[in-house]
Amino acid sequence: AKTETIDLVQKQKNEALEKAKADSIAKLNEAKKEEYKKRLKELKKNFIVKKDEFNNTAWYIHKNQTIDNSYNRKCLKTHINSDGYIYLEDQFYSDDWIFHTSIQVKIAENIYNSSVVETYNENNKTENGGESVWENISYTDDKDYEIIRAIAKSGDNPVKIRFVGKQYNSDFTLSKKDKKAIKDGYELAYLLKKAEK
Repeated sequence: AKTETIDLVQKQKNEALEKAKADSIAKLNEAKKEEYKKRLKELKKNFIVKKDEFNNTAWYIHKNQTIDNSYNRKCLKTHINSDGYIYLEDQFYSDDWIFHTSIQVKIAENIYNSSVVETYNENNKTENGGESVWENISYTDDKDYEIIRAIAKSGDNPVKIRFVGKQYNSDFTLSKKDKKAIKDGYELAYLLKKAEK
């Protein structure tokens, strides 16, 4: 009977310890979630939100990368939805076509290759107006997320982009504003997944 009493007391102590541990973890998780929400609120100020009433989602576009301030230049952009899904879009701008199907991104000594998106794919769009041409590709494969992550974590390293065309390539260096926009987009996507759940 004495052994049963000791076992019962030990069991109660173990249960009390487990409950205290679980409560402590829950409080830490709640504090972390509040921290995420605070940062998320601050970060959202850098974005324009477009709501889709039909499927109850919203898309975030960085204020540095609106159509008005990026239509006449080469750039990379991120698009983030309210669930935290993020994808990369490039924009080639010039006076002549190269019909690119992918990009290469060079950061320090590392080179990242995007997915190939053929010219007939719906994610590869071309447009012309006056004496200018635009080629835009949306990169939605998991492999392309690595490019977003690498740019977001590139720090002060220059980020060089190569549009890989059918016959010709075109290179440029990503602007500091675009690097910041991609970094903000990467963080926004992460926080939307963590804080909104």
